Amino acid sequence: MRRALGFGLACALAIACGTSSNGGGGKGGGDGGADAHTGADAGADAGPGADTGAGADTAAGADTGASADTGAGADTGAGAGDAGSCGEFTGDTQPTCSGDGNSLGDCPGGVASVQTCQYGCLHGQSGAAASCLLASATNFSCTGSYGTVPVDDGNYYLTEFGCYVDDAGVHTDPDDNCIPSCLSQAIQAGLCPAGSSGPQCEEAIGWYTADGARFGCLARLRVTNPANGKALVAVALDYGPGCSGENKVNHAVLDASGLVDDTLFGGAEGSSDKALVHVVQVADTTPLGAL
Repeated sequence: MRRALGFGLACALAIACGTSSNGGGGKGGGDGGADAHTGADAGADAGPGADTGAGADTAAGADTGASADTGAGADTGAGAGDAGSCGEFTGDTQPTCSGDGNSLGDCPGGVASVQTCQYGCLHGQSGAAASCLLASATNFSCTGSYGTVPVDDGNYYLTEFGCYVDDAGVHTDPDDNCIPSCLSQAIQAGLCPAGSSGPQCEEAIGWYTADGARFGCLARLRVTNPANGKALVAVALDYGPGCSGENKVNHAVLDASGLVDDTLFGGAEGSSDKALVHVVQVADTTPLGAL
């Protein structure tokens, strides 16, 4: 499992959750990993990985404070009222998110009902219906080892974690045990070569994050820096970050690889930097990498 937030448990962007202990703040940012989980937590943590959706990709990203704003647009009419033209929502009897995460829809009676989501679509947890992300979060809470519920505005502070090769040529991360919680799933899915160790898998994927317990192991996440418009798709490879770190800044945190931080911000970020990103879950077939 990932370490606890310096920002912990990174569920790498393309990997399934297995057993890492990611501390959270990552090698850059210096916020720490004091809550780092040990490898012993891996077995217990491998179970959750709730298959929830989350995040909403917005151009703005910043909280507007208008919590009453649901971000839901009017019915787009894409197939609405036309029997047999439900497209990707065919067979859906309750709202589900579109593959690009920008709308939600269903197909009751073979008639499509599609709605655009200004801030992106939030996957429903435990079989619940999807909904549009809000302008500002109303549900942030972290009470266990790490967060398990996506925030309903899709906004997170970005931090860095993951093993890297230091000056001595050693694969390490002072705040992480380098065993992603979703390692076995990632190998099974072909994201990492068979028999890969944690560091080898992280290196093979590159584009990965934690928060696998919020979004589900191997969930594909579109992560956007609203300040500069840069965006990418990564895979949730680990759990975490730790609740102690999130509660310290009173905000949800997305722990990610150095490649993700470098692409979006030009360097490593720590929780105290409050580097805001907007996160929207997209289809599992979405290619990883910069957009």
